[in-house]
Amino acid sequence: MSGTLKRKDEEGFTLFEVIAVLCLIAALTAVVGPSIWNRLERGRMQTAQVQVAMLKNCLNDYRLDMGVYPSTEEGLESLRRPPFSGAERWNGPYIDGPVPKDPWGNDYVYIYPGTGGANTFELYSYGADGQEGGTGVNADIRAWTEAEERSFEGIMEY
Repeated sequence: MSGTLKRKDEEGFTLFEVIAVLCLIAALTAVVGPSIWNRLERGRMQTAQVQVAMLKNCLNDYRLDMGVYPSTEEGLESLRRPPFSGAERWNGPYIDGPVPKDPWGNDYVYIYPGTGGANTFELYSYGADGQEGGTGVNADIRAWTEAEERSFEGIMEY
């Protein structure tokens, strides 16, 4: 029976010690947490910029073969599957695997023709908030064709 009794030096942590450790963990989380979150969001923005640039290049390759960018209705899926008309010129797929979603899980927005005219397109992500406009992580990440880039000089992210 004496083997089941605890000795004074074998007791667990006191309530004060547990609370002190929890307070230290909370303080570290409060200091380090926002920094980690900001880096994660910056990483998502950079990923979106890279994906937009990659999709822009794929769309330009499509245009070289087809003579025109895919319509808004055909969308970015036309980079993976031949269109109903002109399929004999289609030399794709122009993208490996499925068309990616932006880092926040939303579809990229593709519009053809773009605001710059018949041979232009617009391609963008609405950012973290999924809505047009915004600043910081909520800012839209866009790509235009060269004609539109000249008309929007100074606005582009890259």
